[in-house]
Amino acid sequence: MLRTNHTRQITAVITIIVLCLISYSYYTLCLKKPYKDLNIKWKKLPAQPEEALCLNFIKASLSGKTGIFTNFLYDDKINETATGHQILSESEGLIMLYAVLGGNKDLFDEHFNIVRGMVLDNGVIAWRMGAKGEMLTKSSASIDDLRIIRALIYADDRWGDRKYNCFANKLVRRAKKYELAKDRLVDFYDGESKIKANTITISYIDLYTMKILAQKDDAWENAFKKGLNIINNAFVSENVPFFRKSYNYKTKSYSSENKINMIDYLNTLLHLSEVDLCPQAAVKWLKSQMKIGNALFNEYYISSAMPASSLESPASYAIACRIAVNIEDEELYKLMKEKLLMFQVTDASSPIYGAFGDAKTLEVYSFDNLQALLALQGVGGAK
Repeated sequence: MLRTNHTRQITAVITIIVLCLISYSYYTLCLKKPYKDLNIKWKKLPAQPEEALCLNFIKASLSGKTGIFTNFLYDDKINETATGHQILSESEGLIMLYAVLGGNKDLFDEHFNIVRGMVLDNGVIAWRMGAKGEMLTKSSASIDDLRIIRALIYADDRWGDRKYNCFANKLVRRAKKYELAKDRLVDFYDGESKIKANTITISYIDLYTMKILAQKDDAWENAFKKGLNIINNAFVSENVPFFRKSYNYKTKSYSSENKINMIDYLNTLLHLSEVDLCPQAAVKWLKSQMKIGNALFNEYYISSAMPASSLESPASYAIACRIAVNIEDEELYKLMKEKLLMFQVTDASSPIYGAFGDAKTLEVYSFDNLQALLALQGVGGAK
């Protein structure tokens, strides 16, 4: 009898300790406001006509219960790159960012719930899932996790809903553990091999988000400073204002490709523009390309800054619009928006009406359309 009572007492004490730990964990992660006022004047933004058309297409034809499809056309192949109706953490983060900037809480919550289903065992986000919601990878992508973190921080600041704060803090902790190495951002964490990447893609370095996180953790302050240094040293020259694609921490060297990818380039400029460090030489070069040939091609030679491709992407013009908003350059925004709208399908009889894509082949990509939404919204994400 005495042993039974003693066992009950021990069980009760353990239960109380566990409950206290849970309560403390909840307070730490969910109740304490983690960041200072972001100084963003939130407004409810009515969608512009072209923006509304695009959003309607995404909702009706580029989405399912499990998220936003990578492509409009269905393809059940599983390749190294995403195809068909696979779901990307990239897409979900972009739509969450668009929703919070525009004040659309219902849209935000819809995709926030999808992201919660993309969490890997280690707490970071799977970079892709299948159309039915099945896990296709055990790897993350640091750029996508940081984008989702930023969207959640914005949502908490805008709506004061602690569920966003709670999830963001958990994800920040996991990102710090698995996507920083010696206080340096890495491309990904592979949960299969349990290895961190030893590289960082220059366009992955989300300076503004790391600057926010640095308010509460010196590791992110260090990551910001080291990331900025890596970007600065990746810059080719004032005459050829491009950046190297990636940096290898192990070999302490930059990649040596002879071409730049326009999307990578513009994403790097976008991140710099959000912390008021966008190179004027790059802005001047973008304007010159539009004034001379009215085009940003998908690839350029690093040696000469001449086009290495005749292909264009709507996302290029959309990201350039976002850069223009951040640096308050109306001329650049006008040049890029006019060209962007040329890619929107305006034939109401088309199955991709409202989308930014190819009306003949019906090729439509989520990245192009989500970037277009953010461009047409015309709101600087960090301003």
